Amino acid sequence: MKKYLPIIIVLFFLTIKSCTSQKFKQNIEIDKSLNSFNRKVDSIVANKMNTYNIPGLSIGIIVNDSIVYTKGYGIKNINTKHIVNSNSNFHTASISKLFTAQAIIILVQKNKISLNNKLVEIIPELKYKDERVKNITIKSLLNHTSGLTDVNNYHWKNNNKSDNSLSDYILGLNLKLRSEPHKEYNYSNLGYNILGYVIEKLSETNFDEFIKENILIPSQMSSSDFRYFKIADSLKTSPHSKRFITKRIYKSKTYPYTREQAPSSTLNSSSNDLSKWMISFLKPIDSLNLKNSFQQMLEPSFSSYPYIGLGFQLNNLFNKQTIGHFGGDKGYKSYLIMVPKEKIGLVLLANCDYDEDFRQEILHPILKIMLKNKKLQIN
Repeated sequence: MKKYLPIIIVLFFLTIKSCTSQKFKQNIEIDKSLNSFNRKVDSIVANKMNTYNIPGLSIGIIVNDSIVYTKGYGIKNINTKHIVNSNSNFHTASISKLFTAQAIIILVQKNKISLNNKLVEIIPELKYKDERVKNITIKSLLNHTSGLTDVNNYHWKNNNKSDNSLSDYILGLNLKLRSEPHKEYNYSNLGYNILGYVIEKLSETNFDEFIKENILIPSQMSSSDFRYFKIADSLKTSPHSKRFITKRIYKSKTYPYTREQAPSSTLNSSSNDLSKWMISFLKPIDSLNLKNSFQQMLEPSFSSYPYIGLGFQLNNLFNKQTIGHFGGDKGYKSYLIMVPKEKIGLVLLANCDYDEDFRQEILHPILKIMLKNKKLQIN
């Protein structure tokens, strides 16, 4: 017992320090000067941020070709207390997959690739243990039916920045499957990282640069990038987590970035920029010449699991088909949702990784208000 006494004493004092040190407590006030719709949005956001003790959050709402509401709430960092605004950048996590999927469809439009192409035809240098890998198609990577396993460890602390990070990672793998391709839905970040390397191979351009030139810049997403080291310091937010025992909120030491995980996870963006992207994406999807490309991203692509398109997670809310994606990594949560037929889009970005239900509890009531009374959209 004596040999454990020093450890017990240290743990005791660490616990006391954790419990007695100043705790972060959010207290967002509602802006009563706002008009009816905006005030309702403000009230929903403020209530949930206070309830869940969320350090910082940013929200964007679009209708047709206009941003009708975008605002930042709270702080970027609980230590510095710098204020979040609609241009503040957040790690968006799996919202990144929508951009990787869109990039693949762009290559389909350019006749660089077919959704039915076999992966090994495009990357013959891939290493694999399982012969079933030969049956993986581009489409099966997009809708998570490739049979690939998921990423076990993101190794965010690696913080790789080299142009070769993605290729070295993918070509260093020895692929194995958990199921036969095209038979089961199994969410795989690895599959999207491989798609990123497919984009590099076919475009002869770094994945991050291809996305920047073909999607971010055309969508006027001037402050966004998959490369965290390209983001201006003045725009950055910090990740936050919560202690398991004391429930104390703290700033995480490690930002979730390493370049080899870019295609599945590392888009850094703001509610303002993502609002611009939603407008840009929704605008042409009814066009007849896009019927067989972008339109199919929004349609169920696997009969056994009708909640997945090509990149997009599909749902039905308030009797409307919705498309979008949830995101979550160390220190961050996000949610993007669109109603294509109504040309409505909403996005939420937060710099915390706990109590994830706040995403739906904020965006779904706002969407319900918008669908119920469309006049509120333009007030």
